[in-house]
Amino acid sequence: MYILGIVLLARDATDSFADAGRVAAAFGLANAVGAVTQGRLMDRLGQPRVLRTAAAVHVVALAGLVTAAREGTPAWVLALCAAAGGASLPQVPAAMRSLWSTLVSDPEQRATAYALVAIVFEVAVVTAPAIVAVIAAVASPEAAVLVAAALALAGAIGFAATTGSRGWRGERHDVGWLGPLAAPGMRTVFVVVAAFGAALGVLQVALPAFGAERGSAEEGGLLLVALSCGSLAGGLVYGSRPWPGVLARRLWVLLLALGAGCALLAVADSYTTLAVLLFVCGLLIAPVVVVGSTLLDTVAPSGTATEAFAVMIMGIVAGSAAGNALAGSIVDAASYEAAVLSAAGLAALGAAITAARRRSLLTR
Repeated sequence: MYILGIVLLARDATDSFADAGRVAAAFGLANAVGAVTQGRLMDRLGQPRVLRTAAAVHVVALAGLVTAAREGTPAWVLALCAAAGGASLPQVPAAMRSLWSTLVSDPEQRATAYALVAIVFEVAVVTAPAIVAVIAAVASPEAAVLVAAALALAGAIGFAATTGSRGWRGERHDVGWLGPLAAPGMRTVFVVVAAFGAALGVLQVALPAFGAERGSAEEGGLLLVALSCGSLAGGLVYGSRPWPGVLARRLWVLLLALGAGCALLAVADSYTTLAVLLFVCGLLIAPVVVVGSTLLDTVAPSGTATEAFAVMIMGIVAGSAAGNALAGSIVDAASYEAAVLSAAGLAALGAAITAARRRSLLTR
């Protein structure tokens, strides 16, 4: 809910998609840094204490963002408030990812578990743009952001209360200040998912802009539902069976196909056509995330389970934030078509990096 909600909130406050993209980017970039920080703390201090503290700070920061928007403060103030909210967003996905090695011992079943996580996530993501659009239309974007903050708080507190989270303990390890990024394979995963995230970040801003050109940014935001529905379907198909072949090769093929799909979005001239093309693109999203998660079992140093997944999330989120900012500038300066073509180029770049550094993904 956050990116669309913040984009709509900041656009109303500043009357600029470029400023709105930068505010959303501040949230995303700070979230990326916060993910790694929280992941490292959870590996050392346990999950509940970190999640509860982050959740409390997060709600206060988002309330500050909404207040700043209502008061008509400059865009840089909105960006600072958004950054505080992003840094403190409770890292439930990273905490959950670290539990799978203890809950599921078989590698193939773990891959299925990762697919299940992606599917559950996409169920939430499918509903999120619609929820934001409805709340923004009936009430305001401010209300949508506050609802998202309440959900984040409930999710973090609820997860921290589970037996698995309370009982989990990290392993002692010594990988230096770089953490899991000391491993070459982790650096490859980070850069590749950053390119992947940037492509998605461009779409998050480009689609409301497509709607704005036709009279309603909120309706354009609903197009994100089609993308998420495609990802949900792709996760169901990918998680329903084992797949042969090398993961590194699978990753670059998926990213190359995603780039081709994004390029096709430029030819859409109606909501219906664009929704169909977005569904096709979405089929590839969950499989990319699942392959990335599975690669962590091979490339991440021992004892860095939570932090390694947080690093992967950081790559996606940081890339998405950069994509938000890039798309806002491109939409204001050029067009929706130019923005989605840039998304295609970013996905293709991720495929090229994967192919060039595939050896680093074969060993720990």
